Amino acid sequence: MRTLAIIPAYQVAPYLKNVIDDAKKYLDDILVVDDGSTDGSGELARDCGVIVITHETNRGKGAALKTGFDYAIRHDYEAVITLDGDGQHDPKYIPGFFKTYDKTRAGLIIGSRVRDKADMSFPRRCSNFLTSRILAYLLHTRIEDSQSGFRLITIPLLKQVRLKSDRYQLETELIIKAVQNGFKIGFTPIKVVYGKNFPSQISHMTDTFRWIKMVMEEI
Repeated sequence: MRTLAIIPAYQVAPYLKNVIDDAKKYLDDILVVDDGSTDGSGELARDCGVIVITHETNRGKGAALKTGFDYAIRHDYEAVITLDGDGQHDPKYIPGFFKTYDKTRAGLIIGSRVRDKADMSFPRRCSNFLTSRILAYLLHTRIEDSQSGFRLITIPLLKQVRLKSDRYQLETELIIKAVQNGFKIGFTPIKVVYGKNFPSQISHMTDTFRWIKMVMEEI
């Protein structure tokens, strides 16, 4: 399956080269979407020899992902793997996504952190537990991890849905629209690196409000 890795990048220069180098072990084609970084993230990615698309200003993770999705569709890929540029998502788990796809043929496969709670902060655990349970209830389907951005997404799914969100809530919007359009959702276990070297770009109050508003509009 011809697959493109999409790495949305905003102010991740200290970590991005390692992510790219490790992703190259598993995928030939890598796209970095530099979302208005001012720390040289885009230039560093170019030096690594991967495809780079630059947003002149910061537009949000969802907007960066949509730019990557559009590129993948236009260049006839069959699937994309999305992973963060700050090193939290270890590319060594990429083969697990393909194994899960071979078993399930799911249109969306999410890297699930449910077995890896030791390093996840209490607020993160609570947020992920609540949003996953809420979505599972509203969509009448099993949702292990609604917030993980480490995913395999098939191109037929991306072609069929129209995504509106420009920020972190896009990842939830994609789950909702995948289910609404009849696509299976699968999960594969991953471990994620957390710590002081990986500051979150999420504004908890603002993004929580945006999440609630988006869910109310879409379901």
